[in-house]
Amino acid sequence: MKVSVIMAARDEEQTIAKSIESLLNQTHTDIEIIVVNDGSTDRTEEIAERYSQKHRNVILKNIKYLNKDA
Repeated sequence: MKVSVIMAARDEEQTIAKSIESLLNQTHTDIEIIVVNDGSTDRTEEIAERYSQKHRNVILKNIKYLNKDA
């Protein structure tokens, strides 16, 4: 059974790699990781993009400016 994990992220440059790595290292092998980047102003998008290029099961979705007021 496939498991989908949706990870919301905004300005998570310091922790995004560790979070993705933790999910990739789970014992369940049929997993997809969907990173929803909510208009980050740091390197969150860049880091998540590197993982999505390296791992087919990591998917990056960018939502620009949804979190305008934060």
